[in-house]
Parts: sequence; structure tokens; C-alpha cells
Amino acid sequence: MKKYLVIFGCLVALVIAFGCQSDIVLPPDVNLVGTYTGTYSYITNYAGGADEITTTAYVIFIFDETAYHMNLDTAFTDQYCFCAVDGQWALTEGVRLKEKQSGPEEGCGGACNDEMNPKGVFVRETPADSLVLKLQEGTTLMELRLWKVSD
Repeated sequence: MKKYLVIFGCLVALVIAFGCQSDIVLPPDVNLVGTYTGTYSYITNYAGGADEITTTAYVIFIFDETAYHMNLDTAFTDQYCFCAVDGQWALTEGVRLKEKQSGPEEGCGGACNDEMNPKGVFVRETPADSLVLKLQEGTTLMELRLWKVSD
């Protein structure tokens, strides 16, 4: 009987020691909620050398619990007029931005190119002091470089 208890004890110890090795440990969700300032760049012919065209503007980006808002930072002049964008966001395989509506910013002459709006699943990079979101589709790269200014 004592022999069976020892064998049973060893089996339990082996299961505990080796049975949990395949467990997947997920990192905690990153909370993006807050107000950010930074730049939004839309690059065509990305990595195309001299043919590459970069359009950049300073933006204010706000992440609510599930919504996002992008507006031009009016403290800067002579910048490209990206659209003001409202949409939904989620942490799914990166940061998914789903546009709900967009329109021209005040002072942009009533025009903007909604094809250049940030939308899709962005790869998230989190350097120590910023949030970088990138999405490449073919030879087009969309990149947000943001610094958090408030929660």
C-alpha cells in the first residue's frame, strides 16, 4: 500500500511539474485610454526611394473606452489637412481602428481625402515614452507617433 502511495505521489508531482509547461501566459491588456499629441504620416511608394511621398500633420488623438477621435493640432500651421475622424477601436491582433465618420477640419477649405484616414489593424509599438501605430498595405504606410498628454 505504501508503495502505491509513493508511486501516486510521484505521478502527481510529475503532472504538476510538466503538465503546466504548455500554458499560455498572456500579457495584460494595454490601456490606451487618454489624450495624445503627435504626428500622423501617410506614405505612398513606401521604401520606393525617390518616388516615396510622405504627407504628415500634427494631430490630437483621443482614445475613449471604445471610441477614438483624430483632429488636427491647430497649434501648427502649414500642415496637410487630414480629415477629422471618429471611430471605434479594439485591441485585436494589434490595434484595430474602424472609422465611423470623417469630414474636413475647420480652416482646411472644406476638403480632405478620406482615403488617407487611419483605419485597419495597426501594429502597436510602445517605446518607453510614446505609442507608435503602423499599418502597411502594399506600398502605403500609415503611421501614428503619439505621446500621451493626459488620461
